[in-house]
Amino acid sequence: MLSRYLLVAIAVVLGITACFFGVSASDHDDGENDLKARNLGLTDLYVFREDWQTGVDADSTNMIFIMNVNQRAVARQEYFFSTRARYQFHVTRIADVDASPTGSSDMILRFEFDSPNATGAQAITVTAVEGNQTHTATTTTSGGSILTTSLAASSNDSFTNNSVTLDGHELTVFAGLREDPFFFDVEQFFRVRAGALGTGPSVNFRAAPDAVDFAAGYNVNTVVVRVPIEFLQGSGSSRVFDVWETIFVPTQLTPGG
Repeated sequence: MLSRYLLVAIAVVLGITACFFGVSASDHDDGENDLKARNLGLTDLYVFREDWQTGVDADSTNMIFIMNVNQRAVARQEYFFSTRARYQFHVTRIADVDASPTGSSDMILRFEFDSPNATGAQAITVTAVEGNQTHTATTTTSGGSILTTSLAASSNDSFTNNSVTLDGHELTVFAGLREDPFFFDVEQFFRVRAGALGTGPSVNFRAAPDAVDFAAGYNVNTVVVRVPIEFLQGSGSSRVFDVWETIFVPTQLTPGG
């Protein structure tokens, strides 16, 4: 078992200079406010070994990390990643599945986005931070820019899977819009909740075939990265990892701000 968490929604971290401005737990839809735009709102984190999905034995050497943000994005409308934020996967190497979480980051995989170009694609800077070592890529292995897949490209069945080399290891990066994979019968949830609180009739959740998926038809901005397990291990041999995600926004205090 390589990851203890297949589906996890963790924290959004907003920073001002060297201090944390605030921390709040993600619940798939944090909403938005004056301090946090929707593209700074984490939804879900998915982590799995590649062969668990492909069924190809050779893929067992890779892990797939998926970060979703920008909940409730309307279909057929372009949404962009923040150009101010650092979208980050944090990885802790642990001895076994029974080890207590430490919250320490043995490795951080960081994604930063430039402003959209004329076609709606954003250039991506990919960084791996491991202790005092930082490895950064701004171009693919073929020398082009690392780019998101714009809505126009996606509608033409053209997807940008970027091959990126960090510290001698090849990673594959995709970033762009995808339909929200989260399934939640929100209407029935509130009926069940009201019944449990005594403010409505007592009802049960609907059977799976009858449940109504609130997220169906909505998109999310997603970052997907295929990472060699050997790269995650560093100089060690651990094959079990704790993984969580953050969005960090470094800002500068201005006079009167």
